[in-house]
Amino acid sequence: MARLMVYTTSMMVFTVSIAVLTVSAELHQNTLTVDATDRENWAYINFTEGETVNIADAVSSLAWDLGFKRTEVIANGGISGPGKTGALALKDISFEDVLEAPQEDYVLDTDQITTFARGDGWYTYTGPPNHWVLPNPKVYVLRLAIDPKAQHASPYNYAKVRFIGYYENNETKEGSGHITIEYVLQDDGTRFFVESVPTSVDSKGKLTTTWAAIKS
Repeated sequence: MARLMVYTTSMMVFTVSIAVLTVSAELHQNTLTVDATDRENWAYINFTEGETVNIADAVSSLAWDLGFKRTEVIANGGISGPGKTGALALKDISFEDVLEAPQEDYVLDTDQITTFARGDGWYTYTGPPNHWVLPNPKVYVLRLAIDPKAQHASPYNYAKVRFIGYYENNETKEGSGHITIEYVLQDDGTRFFVESVPTSVDSKGKLTTTWAAIKS
């Protein structure tokens, strides 16, 4: 009887600890349009806030993630800011199928070129007669450094981003300089872009699955 009581107690403790773990994880999913029409000043966004933010001094601020000015895009890292944000462009894969962030090969903005201008960049310019700016079919994965003062198990959070359009009306191509992106931010320090499943115990006392299945 004593052994049975100890076993039951340990199972209860294990169940509670898993429940706390899954509650702490959160995916921030958002579609955001940024007014990047100003040719002189950057428009900054914060993934966690899900909106544009006013930044007085971008080179010393951790309060922004990406900056936009017309077709230019910068990340808070390297020459652009103190956040050490690196990006990696993925091709030939859909946004929905990127379920895990790569471990390495992230690059930062430099004096010579920004992350989002590498390769063929985030957009294609069609030239005359239309002069359209059209997003390229890429998924960008970002590795974002966390404030070192924060209590966190990992030094990084991860996000995936895709560009949807460059116009207020992307069907008619009217109102240029309005960049729309879709992103998913995982704020628990893991590299997985999947929702956690709350832990529960069935009628027979067996622990059920605690995480969503991850597509390989």
